[in-house]
Amino acid sequence: MKFSKNIILITLSAFFFFYAYHAFLILPIRIISLGGAEFDIGLVMSMAGISTLLVTPVSGLMGDKYRKKYLLLFGTLLLAISNFLFLFFDSIYYSYLVLRFLQGCAFSLFFVSAGTLITENSLEENQTQALGFFGIFAIINHALAPTISVQIINYLSYDYFFISTVFACLISFIVVLGIQDKVSFENRLNNPGSFTALFKNKKLKFVCLIMFLVGGSFLTCLNFAAVFTKSINVEPITIFFLSYTLIALVMRIFFGWLPDKYGQVTFCKPALIFYGLSIGILGFSIDFIGVVSAGLLFGLSHALVYPSIYTLALRYTEISDKSKAFSICSVSFTSGGMIFSVLYGLVAETYSFKVMFLSCSIIVTLGFYYFMKLLEKELIDEFR
Repeated sequence: MKFSKNIILITLSAFFFFYAYHAFLILPIRIISLGGAEFDIGLVMSMAGISTLLVTPVSGLMGDKYRKKYLLLFGTLLLAISNFLFLFFDSIYYSYLVLRFLQGCAFSLFFVSAGTLITENSLEENQTQALGFFGIFAIINHALAPTISVQIINYLSYDYFFISTVFACLISFIVVLGIQDKVSFENRLNNPGSFTALFKNKKLKFVCLIMFLVGGSFLTCLNFAAVFTKSINVEPITIFFLSYTLIALVMRIFFGWLPDKYGQVTFCKPALIFYGLSIGILGFSIDFIGVVSAGLLFGLSHALVYPSIYTLALRYTEISDKSKAFSICSVSFTSGGMIFSVLYGLVAETYSFKVMFLSCSIIVTLGFYYFMKLLEKELIDEFR
């Protein structure tokens, strides 16, 4: 696959944007130091999900009608401002809630526009691989951003951590300026500006339900992994992120072509089951080897599933509705994360992290199997 200048610039800007956003995966540690509990972690971290639910549909509508480059620029600036304001506020209630809300708005504006631009700048037979390449820079920062941030905090302070994320946003902004983005005349005239038709698409519904479970389980693991690892005295506390990132990068760099060649549905069925099982393994982990094993299986299965699901959503929709379809998937992912984070934060606080991870594993594994079978049946009926 050849990467165009636009794809390279979009992914480069995403690298710095995702660094500035995912660096806040260590915010739960800050919340604990300020006197918060597991429920507070789930609530604060889920605020980004609440705002994403509200803003993502708007991002989809605007992305199909106007230049996505402007949304990228606004998203990076909004994240820079939000991160900068953390310097002046240190209250879980209500400043952290408001700032996480703004971070979610910024993420929605950037992610929907960037993801759709990637597909628009790649051939249909390479879309999953292109989205996987784009996602590499998010995956890297699931490990890189919190790991570097912990070191900045340990050797300097939280203020320097917040400032470092602002600089990352500004670099992303500068890179976005070089992206070439055009809005077709056809889209301006024919785009209906509505989600009504998409809601009638059965295949897209099943894809979104799967994405809901992926988002809920994925963000639950990311939000609580560092705190859980610390609770069982495993060092470094970011080892789950590191092991997940390592194998995910290997899969996307060397095997990103697999879903495009063998089919996204065929590939996703076993991968999603292993993904759910990896969460159960994390719940049983009591030492370094257990956490690493969970992270490796988590990354192995999730690495190619995520871009595959987005590819399916885009292939099931018309060209004038692709940003909206992308935004619906993003809303499904985020709403799952928001709901699961709050509920499982309460479960962890009431019972234990083990109960939290095991119950999450059982629910998502059964859910994946059920919805993938329904999607497969819908595709079979369509070709009869």
